[in-house]
Amino acid sequence: MTEVVDLEKLLQSARSALDGMRLGSADAAREMRRVIPDVQRAADSGNSEFQELLGGVALEYMKDYETAHYYLLAAAKAGNNSAQRGLAYMLFEGLGVQKNKGEAVKLFEAAAKAGDRAAKFNLAGVLLRGDGAAKDKNRAISLLWEASHAGMDAASRQLGEISLSEGDYDTARQLLTSAVEQGSYRALLNLGIMCRDGLGGSVDRVKALTCFLRLLDVRDGDGFHEAHALVLEMTDQEVREAALKAGRVNEGDALIKSRGKSS
Repeated sequence: MTEVVDLEKLLQSARSALDGMRLGSADAAREMRRVIPDVQRAADSGNSEFQELLGGVALEYMKDYETAHYYLLAAAKAGNNSAQRGLAYMLFEGLGVQKNKGEAVKLFEAAAKAGDRAAKFNLAGVLLRGDGAAKDKNRAISLLWEASHAGMDAASRQLGEISLSEGDYDTARQLLTSAVEQGSYRALLNLGIMCRDGLGGSVDRVKALTCFLRLLDVRDGDGFHEAHALVLEMTDQEVREAALKAGRVNEGDALIKSRGKSS
């Protein structure tokens, strides 16, 4: 007797596994391998949500562009916004298909119009570079704000970096803070430096050190280099507070010992 699969539960499990894989979780990768046969059966039955998910996995992790194109195209034709964006990316970069930036931009536009925040981010990049469409910085910035308000950390980070480059430190610090709160690791170094130096707000060494130590989560050594210099200006209590917030208690103790100073 064939077991009946709860598609809603399966989709939730597969999406959760995909999120974990993006963070490098081995457990999430194992879970995806477990559910992928059921995901493929659901995709082959014509379910566009599973087609988009399977196409995304094939594109991001398997680098199986033929499979990715097959499922993303099917889901995109059914009006799935995420699939339109994924297909657009393949066309823009020429991944397994002939490069067609004009068609890619049309798909980015369609997905962005439907509210897909990642498509808004991608389209903003196109408009900022003038690659595949005419440059339009004002519209690009507007799209980035929309994506940022929708919780996309990459959009908040890019807006923060633009503000930083233009000398608008107050806005930059606010946006980089939002990016970090939304999950961005790439915003941590700049935010840490701004907090350390008092750019766009008061000096906050605890927050700066927290940012630098959190970079260790993604094996970024730049943060630890900055941390070594910063702790010379901090008390033991401040260092321990930052280390606790960063989930790096042992590293905080090591920094205190390495400076040869007790407060």
